[in-house]
Amino acid sequence: MKKASILMILGPLFLLGLYVFPLWNIMLGAPQYPDPLGLNIHISGLKGVNEFDIQNIDGLNHYIGMHTLPKVEDMWEFGTFPMVIGVMVALGVVIGVLGYWDKVSYKWFLGWFLLMSVMGILGMYDFNAWLVDYGTDLDPNAIMKLTNPDGSPMTYKPPLLGHVKMLNFDVTSLPAIGAWLMFVGMMLTLVAGILGWKSTKNNNLTPMKKQIIPLLVFLGLALGCSVSPQPIDYGHVGCHYCSMTIVDKQHAAQLVTSKGKVFNFDAVECMMNSLKSGNVSDISLFLVNDFDHPGELVDATKATYLISEKIPSPMGAFLSAFSEQQAAQQVLAMNDGTLLSWNDLKQQYEQ
Repeated sequence: MKKASILMILGPLFLLGLYVFPLWNIMLGAPQYPDPLGLNIHISGLKGVNEFDIQNIDGLNHYIGMHTLPKVEDMWEFGTFPMVIGVMVALGVVIGVLGYWDKVSYKWFLGWFLLMSVMGILGMYDFNAWLVDYGTDLDPNAIMKLTNPDGSPMTYKPPLLGHVKMLNFDVTSLPAIGAWLMFVGMMLTLVAGILGWKSTKNNNLTPMKKQIIPLLVFLGLALGCSVSPQPIDYGHVGCHYCSMTIVDKQHAAQLVTSKGKVFNFDAVECMMNSLKSGNVSDISLFLVNDFDHPGELVDATKATYLISEKIPSPMGAFLSAFSEQQAAQQVLAMNDGTLLSWNDLKQQYEQ
């Protein structure tokens, strides 16, 4: 059990490489690019293989209607994955140390391996879902609108794994150093579990049934994530609809999809125009800043809205949101204007 525990301690430490090395790599080669364009996907964000690769990829994608590559603040995964990896590394090391002192059995080693495997599968599913959205959610007003031989619109989803030909580009998607380090670390923990099982089988240890309950509780807590609002990085992040930098903490808004993708807006009117245009869908959370509490995001469907020419909003709609109807009525009494509910506001922008 001692050797198995040492492997259990070492295995999770390999995952620390994910903080340094990319998890995945996508390369785009074409005759006009002697040096292929490359994209390294880290757990904390996207980086170009070369200095200007991201700008060049975004420039090419603009012509065929693809969105720009997401920044850190645009995807909840880039904030969540580093924390999850840190927790899993710490948990694995603790389990290994406890196993070394015979406080837990090999079942905990296998439990960590299974949990990490499930998370890896979910991560790959999420990554593929993003690739599908990135390659198929095209701007209908794109400069170039290409179609397949059957007349259907052409899509540009990069492969999850392997090579594909897109227009005159050869696109290759493969695991990077970080993924291989994670694989080695997980294999070490699997070997640790097998060695621990063999040693306990020979020693006729009493089954530790009481350990199964806290393990199942941990699995449930670790896998039970939910979609939630994300803080807006004022002064740095741009509006999804108009691209203006978001600075006004009284009028900003946010949409969060069922997959956790975040869209930030510098004004409620930009959010409503974006919903009207149909360039965002599958929304789980509609959020607006409370005018009386700058920077605080509240449920847009329950807010009260004031249109008053005495209170300008960033894009000229004179539209402000309040979490409490009474607060909106007090501001109305001092500034004149019109109060609207969420349904009233939607009807106004649907016209």
